[in-house]
Amino acid sequence: MIDSIITALSGVGITAAPSSEADPSRADTVPGLVALVDPVVNSALWPLNLPADAPGTNGVYNLAGQSGIEVDGYRLGRVDTYVLSLRSPEFDPLRTMSTQLIERVAAQSGSEGWEITDAATDYEYDQKQYRAHFELQATSLAMATPALPAAFVHPVQATTTPNELETMNVRQTVTEHIAVVLVAEQAEVDAQRKSIDGALLGLNSSPHGVAPLEYAGGQRVAVSGSHVYWRELYRYDRMIRS
Repeated sequence: MIDSIITALSGVGITAAPSSEADPSRADTVPGLVALVDPVVNSALWPLNLPADAPGTNGVYNLAGQSGIEVDGYRLGRVDTYVLSLRSPEFDPLRTMSTQLIERVAAQSGSEGWEITDAATDYEYDQKQYRAHFELQATSLAMATPALPAAFVHPVQATTTPNELETMNVRQTVTEHIAVVLVAEQAEVDAQRKSIDGALLGLNSSPHGVAPLEYAGGQRVAVSGSHVYWRELYRYDRMIRS
């Protein structure tokens, strides 16, 4: 049934994969950071340390930490935290750069979700530099080819009725519960949930299926940047016998 669900979701434009294949280590958020910041500092951006010949107006960044987004024991996303320092010998250019960065982060969208989670300014007396410091967080999908909207699919639990036969044989109805974890931009969650319902309700491809997929409930499980992780639960019945 998992494969049938993934095929149905792909048919309505949702990038779907088994949760068991999720791998947060695949993501590289540095190119996204550079794409956001390079235009702000005229490509004068470096990791960790400035070179000796760096121009007076520049930017420096470092990776400060990583954490995972976990649902039902599966790590479906990763949050990378960067510290970015914008520097300028004059305050007005620094303020302009800061405004540009804030606007660029607010305008971005896609499979990487960026947000500014903290900010501060100071003055470096030794270098005679005004500085603006930003904490930036990037949320990435644990997929080989990430694209929104996306969904991860995995079984959650199975319940069963007592044996229906009084002989040595067994016949039972098993109710399988399957989670579909939707990942979408906040503004698109409701529309994508409706797309999932349209694709999955009534689906029955199991050779032993006795009742098709039906909706069993849902809830928001995580929010990171502009990304919402919403866990939908579906169930269907199948027969086992001996």
